[in-house]
Amino acid sequence: MRKPTIKDIPKSLNLSPSTGIFKNSKSKIIGAIAFDISNPFFLDFLKGVEDVLFPREYKILLSNVDENIDKEKTYLSWMIGHGVEGILASPVRERNGKSNLRLYQNFYKMGIPIVFYDRMFYSQGQFDHVIVDNQDAIIQALMHLKETGHEKIGIFLSKKGIFTIEERLKGFLKGCKLLNIPVKNEWICEDIYPHEKAIEVLNCLKRKNTLPTAIIATNNNLTKYIVYAAKKNNIKIPEELSLVGFDDSLENELIDPPLTTIKQPILEEGKIAATSLLSRIEDRYARPMNVTLKSQLIKRKSVKNLNL
Repeated sequence: MRKPTIKDIPKSLNLSPSTGIFKNSKSKIIGAIAFDISNPFFLDFLKGVEDVLFPREYKILLSNVDENIDKEKTYLSWMIGHGVEGILASPVRERNGKSNLRLYQNFYKMGIPIVFYDRMFYSQGQFDHVIVDNQDAIIQALMHLKETGHEKIGIFLSKKGIFTIEERLKGFLKGCKLLNIPVKNEWICEDIYPHEKAIEVLNCLKRKNTLPTAIIATNNNLTKYIVYAAKKNNIKIPEELSLVGFDDSLENELIDPPLTTIKQPILEEGKIAATSLLSRIEDRYARPMNVTLKSQLIKRKSVKNLNL
């Protein structure tokens, strides 16, 4: 069976050519694009979305794209074919900059409501979006590390090109400049994807005897693999390596030592994204809602105070 493409969309939808809006479209279905369903981020996000949609009798059509723009394109086409009333999307971007931006723009012109969450496209103000201030999140972590005496700080970054990761790198460079923290290229570990590569990267730093005193991880899965690699290499946290993770969960309190993490307001992000999409469905011509939320640094015991 041939996979549907964007060329199939006009055949599978009953659209008004003059308005680009669905005729008699009340499916009560919302499409949700997840970039990687294995990331615990989506548990809280979808809970927030469901809290808003369920009382209004909306159903969620969830698609996991695994950071793959071809899968994203296929699932988006399927969603439109199933008559979704709107789409919540965290758009994928390849290392070379390739994305499905044009597809999203076409949907927008067709009158299909889209709200971006967690990620967005630069210079595309026509779309609603709900994101976190990623630069500020990393700067908060840097300030805590600086206050505890750390000057040798590294950062582990996921797949290159992703909006959140690029923003977190910008925050790292900006924060280091503001706080007079020296930057070393060998401690800016980019494009760690799949996330298992974090094990190899940490092993390499250990072998070369170039470990920084602290590392900031930029997502939940990277944090887990850094903890795993540290244990395998007998690197004691925080005695030999301090660690700040990204995204918080109960397990961060249960591991030894409890993990200092950057906590995103994920549940709230889901609620706001869903509310924004419902508003867009009711009024396609309303001004775009652009929301940027602040994160919180949860201080535990995975950061050693070098000043003591």
